[in-house]
Amino acid sequence: SWSYDIAQPTAEQIASYETAGNTEEALQTVLNNRANAYPPMADQLDDIFHNGIDSWKASIQIIKDKYPKE
Repeated sequence: SWSYDIAQPTAEQIASYETAGNTEEALQTVLNNRANAYPPMADQLDDIFHNGIDSWKASIQIIKDKYPKE
């Protein structure tokens, strides 16, 4: 039985909340994987200094391709 002072959510509402939660969880997993794969910031800046921005972009793109946002 429902004993709260708010309207009981419908099955469709619950399903949409679960879908939204799953989507957010998947995004956070991607972002965490990327953060763990990126080199330290000092190394990235050194890469830019020595090899240029295009080389740095290419190395970062490899990680973004490995862990794509869906």
